[in-house]
Amino acid sequence: MKINKFFTISAVFIVFGVIGYFAINSYITSKEAYYLGMQNKLLKAKYDTTYKYFKIMTNDIYEMYSQNKKLINLFSKANTNIADTNKENEIRKQLYNSIKRNYKRLNRMGISQVNFYLKNNIVFLRMHNPTFFGDDVSGARPSVVLANKTQKPQEGVEACDFMVGLRFVYPAYNYKHEHIGSIEISYSSKQLLKNITDNFVFDSHMLISKSVAKGTIVQKESNNYKESWEASGYYIEEYTHKKLGDENFYAKINNKNLRSQIASRIKTKKSFSLNIGYNYKNIILTFLPLADAKGVKNISYIVTYTESDYLSNLIIERNYIKALFFTIISLLYLFALYVVSNQEKLKSLALYDTLTKLPNRTLFMIELKQELNRAYRHKEEMALMFLDLDGFKNINDTYGHQMGDELLFYVSKLVTSNLRKSDIMARLGGDEFTVILGDIEDEKSVVKVAQHLIDELNKDIVINQKVLHIGVSIGIAIYPQDAKDPETLIKYADAMMYESKNKGKNQVTLYRKENV
Repeated sequence: MKINKFFTISAVFIVFGVIGYFAINSYITSKEAYYLGMQNKLLKAKYDTTYKYFKIMTNDIYEMYSQNKKLINLFSKANTNIADTNKENEIRKQLYNSIKRNYKRLNRMGISQVNFYLKNNIVFLRMHNPTFFGDDVSGARPSVVLANKTQKPQEGVEACDFMVGLRFVYPAYNYKHEHIGSIEISYSSKQLLKNITDNFVFDSHMLISKSVAKGTIVQKESNNYKESWEASGYYIEEYTHKKLGDENFYAKINNKNLRSQIASRIKTKKSFSLNIGYNYKNIILTFLPLADAKGVKNISYIVTYTESDYLSNLIIERNYIKALFFTIISLLYLFALYVVSNQEKLKSLALYDTLTKLPNRTLFMIELKQELNRAYRHKEEMALMFLDLDGFKNINDTYGHQMGDELLFYVSKLVTSNLRKSDIMARLGGDEFTVILGDIEDEKSVVKVAQHLIDELNKDIVINQKVLHIGVSIGIAIYPQDAKDPETLIKYADAMMYESKNKGKNQVTLYRKENV
């Protein structure tokens, strides 16, 4: 017998030991995943904020240029097929001089390029390199091609032979509103990284997809674009690379397993973060995809490397919890007590609706009987309301059960917030609710409460960025004038709710014998 008990206790210990071991690992892993997700969202938020700031600034610059009569007149002349090269160069020189001072000021603000393109996608003027012009960018700048073709502003990430840039291209018009070309206002990838990284980021760079890297980039690979150690389908832009001094670090992370993880995550075309260990430190790699003017995602990535003390502390926390779990074996007994106590709680949960946390039908009947007894003892009146949502099925069918569940939860919170603390709301099932109003003044006060609930539920309801519209049909029965027992009171209130439905919905109906 003692041997049997020994084996039983040993078996229980082993089972709980294994469960505890994996539970601790799962707990720490979930915290790590949550933290990585937050780092991912943080970088995305910084990028979105920077992007919006850049876009607002470029819009203002474009408006300033488009309203500059001198500039527009000069650019218009550039589109008249000038046969005289000297005259064309003179127009280009005048255009350059007209905004030279402004461009230098913009350059200090982070804008790297202001370019002027003719309607046929030929470069007329590059402010950063005014001696280089006349080349056709149709094969290298989709944003320019689209802006000239659609005559609509274009924006996105594009690469050239020396850098990746965030480009905003606007169609330009003369004062007859004739299309004369396009104006590009761009930010360098280096400026973009400068705006979204901080001192905690010890390595950052841009990746550019080989599939969109044209021949000019491939030819320049030895200079600015090199094979990425992280993703085989991408080049790394050396121009933006903020390197860590320890070269062993890059050798450490350049392994098949990590590259495989990155490759599988890149296929999702979504931002992601990974955690790697190096020299007892935890490093977070975050990859943020960027789209081009055509909306093609992940043609480029912002990549950041951040050292994380939090993740290092998580490892210490995991080891400490494991040691504590296996050392204090007596906690198994307390755990058993905890399970038993939770079983009692589960029994009590059987009285509440799992979705809305309101009393369910069972508890509602208990509460109704108690309220009727209290009203009888104190010679008070009480009311029972039946509520049924109007339009709920349509929302449930249109947006799915998850949206329907969130709407039911929202309604339960809204109604209870508009009741007294002493009033009791319950969910009988589906979109049907009941409300017990104790110690009422008269039926008018009850109708007033019901009408207020109708008004509240008729307002716009915003869930998951969707505006929903519902109504509610309400039936009321009052104790003791309508009924004195719970079954009859429920019957009458329920019947009045259906009467409200029959009369056109979204209204309240008091019990009257003629309505039954």
